[in-house]
Amino acid sequence: KRHIVFMDQRGTGGSNRLACEIPEGLDASQTPGVEVQVAMARDCLAGLDADASQYTTTVAASDVEALRKALGAPQLNLYGGSYGTRMAQQYALRHPQHVRTITLDSPVPNTLGLGNIFAGNLDSALQAQFTLCKESPACKATMGDPRAELQAVLARLRANPVPVTYRDGSTGEEITETITADHVAGLVRMYAYMPAVGALLPQLIREASQGRYANLMALAKMMQGDMEESMSMGMQMSVICTEDADSMVVRAEDADTVLGNRMVEGMAAMCEAWPKGDKPADFNTPLKGDLPVLVLTGEFDPVTPPKYGEEIAKSLPKSRWLDLKGQGHSVLGAGCMPKLFAQFIE
Repeated sequence: KRHIVFMDQRGTGGSNRLACEIPEGLDASQTPGVEVQVAMARDCLAGLDADASQYTTTVAASDVEALRKALGAPQLNLYGGSYGTRMAQQYALRHPQHVRTITLDSPVPNTLGLGNIFAGNLDSALQAQFTLCKESPACKATMGDPRAELQAVLARLRANPVPVTYRDGSTGEEITETITADHVAGLVRMYAYMPAVGALLPQLIREASQGRYANLMALAKMMQGDMEESMSMGMQMSVICTEDADSMVVRAEDADTVLGNRMVEGMAAMCEAWPKGDKPADFNTPLKGDLPVLVLTGEFDPVTPPKYGEEIAKSLPKSRWLDLKGQGHSVLGAGCMPKLFAQFIE
């Protein structure tokens, strides 16, 4: 009954995608040293046919408004997922009269800088997921304590990466490479987004704790390939370095987490080399007013936990916050949510 409009945000998809090539010989599933990351940022910037300062959320929100005018639509029903929830809130903050409804799926509050949220949020989500195994006698008897075993595997591989032979998920070819703690941390992080497949993690961790890394390595490399295709690193840098650089600080409490502080250190250094756009003075103002807003979160989300949805809903009197049990990141397609979403729009 309604027109559905998909838009490639500038810097993504077919809209002058700001993609960056991974340097030859560099394993994208590992976190390189800070100096290498800075060099990558500079090389990426030099290869872009774009003014990187013009790819921020604020500028892109003005693109949405231009599109609305071109379509002749008096109001929009906005749907944003993950980072898209920031875009939706920023557009609504500046053009509330042109918004009919907003659906925020796995949201991040306007008030929050994203610099150092990832390590703590991931560990909290993993603890909640792994607790399910500890509370199940059958799982606990078979898998032990997944969190403790994961920590032991990471410590062992940080001290001494080991060669492993695994079967490539695309070609079936047997390959021998060295597995590191970064491979494990990267896979754990990506699988934590999807609890349905994340249920495999205790088994993979148990195998790794016994020195059997082949399945874990094969999945890590397969996930790496999928991520390379879907990410627009240049656009991501323009957003993060303009809007979140101030929150990229090393924290002592993150030192012993799965991700640690290496990602924050690397991003902070890369942002020193990346052009900054304009960040409006009201950018971190919480969204308020009488707009109808549907807020969706997943119980085990490792990046935008339920507390973020609760915070957003507090300043919106006509909002409804739904926290989906057993779900992770991006939940619109789960269970009855498509029907509820349709009912909300109507």
